[in-house]
Amino acid sequence: MKSLHMKARNIIDDWAKKVSRKIVSLAKQYQYTVAREDLTGLVENLRKLPKEHKVSLLILSYRRLEHWIDWQCEKQGVPAAVINPRGTSSTCPICGSKLVENSYRKLKCIKCDFEADRDTVAILNIEKKAYKKMGGSLATPTVPQITDVIPNR
Repeated sequence: MKSLHMKARNIIDDWAKKVSRKIVSLAKQYQYTVAREDLTGLVENLRKLPKEHKVSLLILSYRRLEHWIDWQCEKQGVPAAVINPRGTSSTCPICGSKLVENSYRKLKCIKCDFEADRDTVAILNIEKKAYKKMGGSLATPTVPQITDVIPNR
């Protein structure tokens, strides 16, 4: 049982390393900032979520992915913005008002008639918050790079 657990852990860790390397290399290539939500308190809030969401989040190992994305950003000199997740999937990215559920995973703004999937809404809001946090530019190629680490090690 222990060896199976270690094998699964290694597979997830390997996946997180490869995905983070790809994300950060694309951001470096196009000179973008990597913006992500700060999901630190998510584990404490798992008790409030439905069972299928709990399992998905535990299998995904978002904390490992978060760690490796931050590591790759620091190593390759790509700027990273960590955003507070509050309201990212329930606030209208256009006018800032509260969105109402229109259908399964679809949200609609009553004020400006904006309608989109909740993941799309979250992405737009994270981008908007990262833009503010970075001082108006998400393309900042002047971040110092770690020099004492061999790339992709």
